[in-house]
Amino acid sequence: MKDVHFLTINFFKCTILLHILFYICFYHSAFADDLKKMAKEGVPTAQFDLALREMSTNNNLISEWLVIAALQGHKKAGHYLAKLPSKPNSIANNLSLSNSNDISFLQQFGPIKKLSKEDLKTIRVKGNNGDIEAQYLMWELYVNDKGVSKAEAWTWLKQAAGNNHAKANFSLGLLYFYGYIVPKERKKATRLFKVSGELGFLFALNFLEKNNVKEN
Repeated sequence: MKDVHFLTINFFKCTILLHILFYICFYHSAFADDLKKMAKEGVPTAQFDLALREMSTNNNLISEWLVIAALQGHKKAGHYLAKLPSKPNSIANNLSLSNSNDISFLQQFGPIKKLSKEDLKTIRVKGNNGDIEAQYLMWELYVNDKGVSKAEAWTWLKQAAGNNHAKANFSLGLLYFYGYIVPKERKKATRLFKVSGELGFLFALNFLEKNNVKEN
């Protein structure tokens, strides 16, 4: 009887353990699917997290998602990318060289999970008063998940681009290039990249060349 009782207890323990493992695998898989879905929809933080997951299984891989997140202005992605070996004159290499403010952004905003309402209000006031750096900063705060909604960030990005902010034109062009937030329009993306380059953000022209983007 003791043996039967012992086997019964062990059977139930194994059953419980199997159920736990099943749910862990199920939720892990569901989380991975959600992460990939958000990355494909253009969420920069999801792109960065997905890149880290992919690269954790291959030390020699530079995930495309890491590059796309960095292109969008995700500062941790850009900082991470700058530490990785990349081919000379590649998109990853030129992007690393162009994102000179990644560290200063991370130093200022990195420790802050979400900006306070007061701090966001201060930036909005500056933006409404015509400060194009403040307007673009609202977009960067969204990209880096610092408490700005996608809808508001999109409005500020368009405003900054319309006010001839070089990187804002590039960021807006990326959205049309990949079809994030807006429908994919390569012709419109090309025009925005050219404007960005003409305004001084030369990486935009490099991106055009490397991706063979043509206005047709």
